[in-house]
Amino acid sequence: MNKQFCKCGLMFAVCGVGLVFAAEVRADDASCKPVRDAMLAMTAVKYGAKIVTTQLNRKPIVNEEIYTLDATYHQLLGRWIKTPTSPQRELEGEKSIDSSFTDCHRLGGAAINGEAVTVYTAKTQNRTLVPFAGDLKLWISVKSRVPLRSEANASIPLLGSSHTVKTYTYANVRPPLM
Repeated sequence: MNKQFCKCGLMFAVCGVGLVFAAEVRADDASCKPVRDAMLAMTAVKYGAKIVTTQLNRKPIVNEEIYTLDATYHQLLGRWIKTPTSPQRELEGEKSIDSSFTDCHRLGGAAINGEAVTVYTAKTQNRTLVPFAGDLKLWISVKSRVPLRSEANASIPLLGSSHTVKTYTYANVRPPLM
């Protein structure tokens, strides 16, 4: 397998999946409470996400993710991978990972597909096996309090920088045909 392809695939796996979901907000950063609450709310609802990750001088990687309360399905490199899970397991994972959101700011209101959202920015970092640091922009539904869109710019040692956009859907979410 091509080294560049592997590097880009790992970048997606870390940034596209991890950056947005694997974060715990430190209790002392009250400005991040709406961001944390939105991320935790996602553990209790089914959703689908389209994920587009780009890196300088590389083709974008487009994948999908489906969360159904009892499993998470990740489409990586054209294949679906099922990971058994539960809302409780997701919450435990959110709380145990050595990651954080800091310096959160409410930018104001906007709309996505006619739905009112509040836009936030945050700094994020993760000091686990594959450390990264980045900036997150999150569009949170005013009505349902879950994210409708996220954009993340991340830098990972030895892998470089990436830009990841995730768009979320919450209606008619079903597992993929495998």
